[in-house]
This record gives sequence, structure tokens and C-alpha cells, in this order.
Amino acid sequence: MSDAPAADKRDPFEEQRQIYQLLSQETRHLVLQYILGHPAHLPSLDELAHMIPKNKAAIRDQLQVLREADIIERYEHPPNEDSRELPSQFYGLTEYGVEILTEYNYLRGLPIARALYDNTRLSEKSQRHLDAPRPELPSNVADALTIGPSDERANYSRLEQYIEDRKGGTHSTDDQVETAKAFHQAGIDPDHEGIKRAELLDELELELEYQPKTVLDHLVDLGILEATTPPGPNVFAISERIDEIVNGRVTEEADENLDALVAHIDDELQSVELGDEAAELSGPQTAVSAPSVALADGAGRTIRSILAAEFDVAPERVVEFLYSGDPVDRLNAAVDAIESSAEVTKSEEYGRIVFLNQAYRYRLTEKAMNLC
Repeated sequence: MSDAPAADKRDPFEEQRQIYQLLSQETRHLVLQYILGHPAHLPSLDELAHMIPKNKAAIRDQLQVLREADIIERYEHPPNEDSRELPSQFYGLTEYGVEILTEYNYLRGLPIARALYDNTRLSEKSQRHLDAPRPELPSNVADALTIGPSDERANYSRLEQYIEDRKGGTHSTDDQVETAKAFHQAGIDPDHEGIKRAELLDELELELEYQPKTVLDHLVDLGILEATTPPGPNVFAISERIDEIVNGRVTEEADENLDALVAHIDDELQSVELGDEAAELSGPQTAVSAPSVALADGAGRTIRSILAAEFDVAPERVVEFLYSGDPVDRLNAAVDAIESSAEVTKSEEYGRIVFLNQAYRYRLTEKAMNLC
């Protein structure tokens, strides 16, 4: 007896005939067309029933036939199971299904199938199902079904209609549509890090009639854009003195700035002439204090006198006051007072501690991608 394997008795022509029969049956053919045309390639049974002129039982039967042939699979999304409004089961191609449809040239019709789907008016329920969260297809399947720039120019009719239906009463509707389209054309999708509001006009080469903040807020409200912040602290403390972020050592940096400010006060006072009966000018009127610092003729006001007036304390108590209370508040108030005066000049050896919120970054949502 020979050890050679038995010859493969499968008839390739018979296989081809069976696959053709599988794909060409009317309901199954429509199911596959609408899976290809669906923005996420994962329609629910109700979405298919809206598109196909058959009852749901007939569609369900043909879905089962395609599943048994390993052309499609039912993909579950458990988070939706507790909602009566959202589907939790979706139908999409398998890797084998992609191979078969590629072999039989179904994928050539992807742009046309998508355009037909995009231009179909959906019921409220179908729209709700289309917008519902759903699982991801296997990466090989998703990649095979991606329509690249060379395949089509994006059809924005559904995106425009979505915005106009919900924000048509706002003045900036046209700006919202143009901004959403610009995000898509620039590839600022859910995997992108996003762009800041300050970068919007230059990055996307937009000319908006209304303020970018207004437009972005509307698109975030619609769920077309999401506002995110990169990992890290939400607030940055920045020292003007060294022009660096000082998160984690704010108090120490404020104390160093106060020391430099006090040194500036001392240096300035040493440059004026002392007199037992002289008074330091600390406001519109002259106040006498002991010990006092006399201003040289024509010297004008000192930093100490300006801060005494600002904090409503005697000049000789300014330094004590600066070192009391919150050092950041004392420092920032002192620098503001000095810079607002035309009679003195602030030293570069000290400055404010300013706090900046991390800027939001904006990018398209999955919902927006499904509408494009």
C-alpha cells in the first residue's frame, strides 16, 4: 500500500459554482453590499432591515447561511446590552470573507457601495443604530475595507446634514461644517494627538466668520470633535524669572523671587541719602516714619514706597509683609504694583509665578469618521 496522500478530489469548478451560488442569492447579495457600504462595515440587523426590502426573519436566515460559510461573523458589543435603544450585535466580514469577496471583485465596488449608503435617508432608529458604539473589526479585515484617498473623495453629505439638522439654528453652522471637513481632510482622526485652538486657522488653512472657540464648542457638543488634554498635569506653574515650568517647587521658587525683590529694595534704598528728620514718599502725601529713608532731590518714589502704598503698610514693614502670607500671592501682587508704576523699573532677578491651564487639543470622534 502506498504511503502517498490521496489525491484531492475536490472539483475547483464545483467550488466556484457553490461560492457563486452563495454570493448571488438576492438577499445575501444585498447583505454583503450593505456591509461593504456601511461606514463602519458593521451594520446591525435593524440597519440591514431598513436597507433591504425583506422582513427581518428572512434577513436573519441569510445572515446565518453566510455565517455558516464563514463569510461573515456576528460581532458582539456587551456594553450596549443594557440599553433598549442601542444594538449589541453587528454583522461584519471575516478574514476568509474578505478573501472571497476580493477574489470575486466585490471590493472594487467599495466606493460605490459607500456612496449609495451615504445617500440613503435613514429612519430615526437606523440613525441611532448607525451612531451606536460597536466593536472593532479584526485589523486585517478593517485594513482591507479602508477606502483610501485614491479610492474616492470623501462624501461629506451625511456629515453636513447631521450638523445642519442639529445646529441649523446657530449662526456659525457653515463654519462648523467647513471646520469638521477640514479636520477630516487633514487626517486629524481619533488616533491623532489633536490640534490646539490657537493652531486651528493656520494648521487647517481655515477662514472662519465666527470665533474658533464658538465653532469648536458646537462641534464638541455635537460629538463631532472631542477635546482632550495630553498626559501630564492639567495646570503648569511657570516662573517668569527663569522662564521654566516649576511644578513641584512653586513655593521654593516664589521664596527665591521674594529674596531677589527684597535685595532690590535694599539696593535701591542704599542709593538714597539718609536723614534723621526726612520722610519717605509713599503716596500722594508724605508720611513720616522712624527710621525713615529720605529721597534724594528729584529721585521720585522708591519700590518700597510703592509697595507700602499697594499693601497699605508702613514702608519699614514692607519686607516683613512680603514674607508673610502666601509667597506666590505676595510676589505676584508686588510685581504687578511695580510694573504698573512708571517711576520705577523691575529687576530681571525676580518675576511672577503664573499658572496656565494645559490647552485642549481637538480631534474627530468615531461618530464623525462614520459620517464622512
